[in-house]
Order: sequence, then C-alpha cells, then structure tokens
Amino acid sequence: MDEFTGNLEGKVAIITGSSRGIGASIATTLAQHGAAVVIHYINSAFTAKSLAKQINKEYDVATYSIQADISKPEDVARLFEQTVKVMGAPDIVVSNAGIEHFSDLSTVTPEEIDHVFDVNVKGQFFVAQQAEKFMKERGRLILTSSVSAVMGVPRHAIYAASKAAVTGMTKCLAWDLGKKNITVNCIAAGGIKSDMYQRNAKEYMKDEKNLTMEELDARLSAWSPLGRVGMPDDIAGAVALLVSDEAGWITGQTLHVSGGAHMATA
Repeated sequence: MDEFTGNLEGKVAIITGSSRGIGASIATTLAQHGAAVVIHYINSAFTAKSLAKQINKEYDVATYSIQADISKPEDVARLFEQTVKVMGAPDIVVSNAGIEHFSDLSTVTPEEIDHVFDVNVKGQFFVAQQAEKFMKERGRLILTSSVSAVMGVPRHAIYAASKAAVTGMTKCLAWDLGKKNITVNCIAAGGIKSDMYQRNAKEYMKDEKNLTMEELDARLSAWSPLGRVGMPDDIAGAVALLVSDEAGWITGQTLHVSGGAHMATA
C-alpha cells in the first residue's frame, strides 16, 4: 500500500462553525494539507474574515468566508450555492456548527429543546441535504456528535439527546449519499480545550465554580487513559484522516476522539 499522504490539493472544503475553536482548527489543518476552505460563521464576521485571510497568507490556498444560520434551510442552501459559485463544488463538508446546553431538569423549557435540536440536529440534516445535492462524487461528509451521547453527564440531557440523534442519522445518511460514493462519518469529541472549555466545564461542575483552570484540567484529564485534556488540533487531525483518499472504505461510523473519555463515567 502507498504511504499515507493526506494530500488534499485541488479539493474544496466547507467547514461550518469555523470562525473559532475546533472549527477554525479544522479549517487550518485542511488548508495545511492543501484544501481550499470555506469559513462559515453566524455572528463572528470579523473573526471569520481574519481567519480566512490568515489561512490564505500562510498556506497559499483559496479561502472564502460566508454567514449563514445553519438552523434555516434557506441559509444552508445559500451557503452551498455561494460556495459553488465562488470556489466550485465541494469535495469535503464538515458539519461542525453546534450549541451546548446545560440546565437543571426542572427548568428546561420546550423553547430550549427546540433551539438545541434546530441547530444540532436539523441544522446538520440540512447540511447533509445540500451536500447530497452539490458535492462531487467520492466526497467526504463529516458530522459532529459528542461523547455526551454515550456518557452520562449531569444537567446535559438535551444536548446529549441531540448528539445521539446525529450518530443515528450518520448511519442512515451513509446509505443515502453512498450512491454518489460520498462517505458519511461522525466525530464524537470529548474533553476538548476549545474557546468554550472553561464555561462548559464549570457548567458541568455547577457547585464548584471557583475551580482554577489547572483544577479543571486535572478533573477532565482524569476521564482519559492518556491523562490529559484534548486540544482542537486533536479533532482536526481525525477529520483530516477521515476526509483523506485513504479513508474511502470508512463510512457510517462514529469515531470517538476523546482520549478514551467515552469509556469513563461522569
């Protein structure tokens, strides 16, 4: 077998929710491998445009930034239509946009549930719909779940339910898009030190909000056999593997990129 290269030159990648955090790391990593990247954002226009310029300068690949509300099908359609117009048909789509949710069971409202599912479930489904319509043959679609879908976390039921829905959706979409030789896989991240890390960790540890960052790291590091928290680049590396030519026989799978945290109990 030829040596793994991960070469993405000539490919176009859309990464939703990529102006910051894990999404920005994914966009940067795919650009490092040669892909032209579309930076999607909902509110952070300046951050998205700055990242696009930085990636273009550092890696000499085409970049494009675009605003869209992933929970609205018409916005998702516009995201893909504009990408095709400006960059060409996408080879890679990473559905990374999502929202967190923590709340006491007794206070969760129907509106909160709808909002979480509108973004985390319906939004990813709308992305898959447009991916089927616009992606090139032999493309790669990556959805985003979480270890929360299989690991009990207090005050996190609505978020966990939304991410569990995505893992089920992944298996079905692999069949739906398989007719175009498009693989569909899912990344279930856990314990990642992204821009939302401290806020989310403190929501999990509701009664211990005065913990230092070092103490938070130690608590979440204990979830992993590797003894550390994850970084955005850990997720980006897994995405780069799944979108490579060499990963063409992997589809319908949820890959837990959590340092083994999904084997632990909260």
